[in-house]
This record gives sequence, C-alpha cells and structure tokens, in this order.
Amino acid sequence: MTETTIDFINKDLLGSLSTKLAQEPERITQAKKAGKKVVGYFCPHLPEELILAADMLPIRLTFGGELEPVAAGEDFLKSYSCPFARSCIGYRKLSNNFYYTAVDAICVAYTCDSMRRIQEYWEKYFGIPTFSLGVPQTHDRFRTKPHAIEYFKNELKLLRQKLADFSGKTVTDQDIRKSISLCNKIREKLWLLFEYPQSDSTPIEWQDVLNITHAGFLIERADFIVELDKIIKELKKLKKEDLPLDTRPRVMIGGSIIGIGDQKILDIINGAGANVVADFTCTGSMFSRKRVSMPGIIGSPMDGIAERYLYNIPCPFMTDLPKRLNRLVRIAREYAVQGLVYYNLKYCDIWRSEFKFMKEALYKQLSVPSLLIETDYSPTDVGTIRTKVEAFLEMIGGQVWNK
Repeated sequence: MTETTIDFINKDLLGSLSTKLAQEPERITQAKKAGKKVVGYFCPHLPEELILAADMLPIRLTFGGELEPVAAGEDFLKSYSCPFARSCIGYRKLSNNFYYTAVDAICVAYTCDSMRRIQEYWEKYFGIPTFSLGVPQTHDRFRTKPHAIEYFKNELKLLRQKLADFSGKTVTDQDIRKSISLCNKIREKLWLLFEYPQSDSTPIEWQDVLNITHAGFLIERADFIVELDKIIKELKKLKKEDLPLDTRPRVMIGGSIIGIGDQKILDIINGAGANVVADFTCTGSMFSRKRVSMPGIIGSPMDGIAERYLYNIPCPFMTDLPKRLNRLVRIAREYAVQGLVYYNLKYCDIWRSEFKFMKEALYKQLSVPSLLIETDYSPTDVGTIRTKVEAFLEMIGGQVWNK
C-alpha cells in the first residue's frame, strides 16, 4: 500500500476524491515551501479545530495494517505493545510514508501509556516538537464530575497557546469559530453518508464511507468539503427503487482502531459474504456523530470544543461504560444489525476488557450475537479468522428482524 492509496469499492462515484487524494503530497509540499506548517495527531480526542485556527494543516496519522512499520516500532516499544502504537512510531523511523515525514509537529492525547511514550520518542529521537493533551478518565454522561471538564478545558487552553506559539500566529476566538464551522460542515456531510447503509438498498456501502472518512484525515479540509458535496449530489440523483436489495447478513464492526490500510478483517468479512453496515470504532462514524456547539456572541468557543471532545468519543479508557453500551445498542438497533464482529488488536487491553460487557448487552437487549477476533497485522492467521467468520455468518444468516 502506498501512502496515497485508499481502495474505494465504488470507484465510479469516488473517482474525483481518489484523484484529489493522490495530489495531496504535492499540495502539502508546496504549502510547506510557502511557510505553512503541518501538525499531525493520532487520537479523535484531539481537536483539529485548534490546529486549523492556528493557520496550520492538520493530518490525522492513522495508517496501519503493514508489518514493516510494526517491526520498526519495536526498537522503541515492546513487542507486546499493540501493533497500531508500534506503527505510529515505526512509520516515522522508516520515513517511507509521506505524511509521517511531512509533519512539523505532532499532538498526542494521553489515552494510553504507549501513546504517551510515542510523544517522548518522536521528540527525543526525531527532533519533532510535540504537544500533549491530557484527557481525564473520570467523567460521566450526566456531567456530575465538574472537575473532569475543568481539567480538560485547562488542557485545551494550554494546547491552544502552544499551537499559537508554534505557528507564530495569535489564535483568536473568531479563528476558532471559523474552524468549528468548517469541521461541523464536514461532520454533517459525513454523517449523511453513514446513514445510507441503514437501508437494505443503498448506493454506497459502509466501507466506502469509512474510506471517505480516512481520506478526510489527509486532504485539505476545505477541498474535502467540495469532494463531499460532489458525492452527496451524485447520490441524491439515485432512486432507491432502482437499487438492488442487499440480502447479505448485516454486520456491525467494533473494537480497536481500524487504520488507513488495515483491510484484513474487512476483506475477510466481505469475502465471507457479509455486509458491514455500521461501526463502533474511533476512525469510523464516531468521528462525525456530534458537532461542536457554537456559543453566542459572548460565549467562548472553547467551551463547545471541550464539551464535544470530552463527551462524544466513547473511549474504553474512560469510566462511563453505560454510555458506551447504550450507544452500541442504539446503533445496532438503528441499523438492524444481525451480528457484531469485535475486532481487537493484540495487546490492546482497554478494548479487549470491554468485549464481555458489549457481548452481553447486545444479546440481552436485541438477541444479537457477537464474535471476538483477536489479531495483529500479520497474514498468518487469515485462514483461521476466515473459518471463524464464516461459521458466525452461517449462524446469523437466517436471522432477520425489523427495526
């Protein structure tokens, strides 16, 4: 896989986006020559609005699925660290992925020990400036722990100032309001696309929408909106009655991060004859589920950012398990899911520890069964995983229920 290749299923519909993605390395190179700085980040808890407000280019570094960066990352992280974490530093060491070499700085949200170490390694061994964002573990959906939101607001305030100092530009509230508006438009348009797979006659599949989302991590955000508008316009021309009925088993995928290029589990599911229609991952629909609330003229836009980024991303390193379970069940119900494939990268303990809870919640409330797949980026277990997935699909294949 090259750094500009994302394998779209619907190539006719998404040809323009694919072309734009292929042009990004050259565009970023020219922008850097003109003095523009590029800031990378890994986690969805990191508000790219602040990077945009500082007049810098945000890139979400979420590539995965390749063995060579994982091996390179073992020079820094132990072999029992998750393969994605090792890749986050391995790509930079190898210098064979444009995006990891193009960044002038990175922002790291403290969500696990491996990510915290990655910040230190990038700075010490590669000389890349790094900016941290502390994310509280103790919060709940009822907002009964005010110390959590206050801590997060202070962390965001510090990050805002660090980014301003790095860019050499004062970051005003008006700058942040503009970046919020831009990012909200992207979320709204992406969410429209993620809604299509709710239907059993859809012109665009969930996996294409996932890949569109991945492309948006790399493409200049204003250009990405243009591409989204093109896609939405073409989709609106299609009539549901002209589309074939999709009778494949409807599967939801959840668990560990699915990075750009991490196709193994998705290829196995598709090859076995299932249709992934929904997800519960931090690189999928979760990214676009909630907008940042825009305050009035007097209010601070930072409050809206803090609210959205603390409470929207149901990461298992946080304490509010009921919120995550409720959201999981709601998605499964809305998309008429017949089974959950829980994709867990080896050694990612925070996601692995929640499988039992999610399995029980789905089955108890909706009679939806779950399958746990623990794997890494190696192809050696493809046959074994395929057998498990095929048996799982055979079990749920005849199970149909109404929303």
